[in-house]
Amino acid sequence: MPEAETSAILGRLPRGPFELRLAVTLFLLLLGVADLFGAWQVKNFSSFSPPEVARSLAPRTSASPADGAGGEHPISLTDLDRDNHHIEGELLVQDTHVHVPAYDLCALALAAIVLGLELGSRLRSGLIFLAFAAPAADFVGLWGARLAPSWGVGWATLAVAGGLAMGLVYLVVLVLTLKQCWFSRSAKEPSHG
Repeated sequence: MPEAETSAILGRLPRGPFELRLAVTLFLLLLGVADLFGAWQVKNFSSFSPPEVARSLAPRTSASPADGAGGEHPISLTDLDRDNHHIEGELLVQDTHVHVPAYDLCALALAAIVLGLELGSRLRSGLIFLAFAAPAADFVGLWGARLAPSWGVGWATLAVAGGLAMGLVYLVVLVLTLKQCWFSRSAKEPSHG
């Protein structure tokens, strides 16, 4: 497709039909609700702290008290208040199977929205790249922490950074969409001839 034709279809969402802008906005708002519950789930079952993420993903050893192994184990008062949720390998496989395609579809939808926004090519390309790279970093980090527990905190840092980057892309796209589609002079409803 020639460059003139490509640029003619990019950045047209803010001037698009009311129904299109409404659908995009409602999609983003509902995705935001899902993201809030996803963050709540991460907080409940793991953590936003790389050391805690690494701890929850590391394979259990046979001497782990959580496995019911006998013997005395030192414990601190802070350990008593900490949830001991552990993510087994089977659950990580299941989460990967379910979440990676879902993240991929969300990244594709965010990329389609980004293509419709009035943005420069570099910003548009950066947001699209980050929309796909962030979930990849998240799951590479999770699997790295599981498979290489001696470097678990480093891998978990990558996972946390990937999750935060996913949230950042979402927020940038949401704010730009709301601004351009509803609060900008270019967001006028076209006439319905």
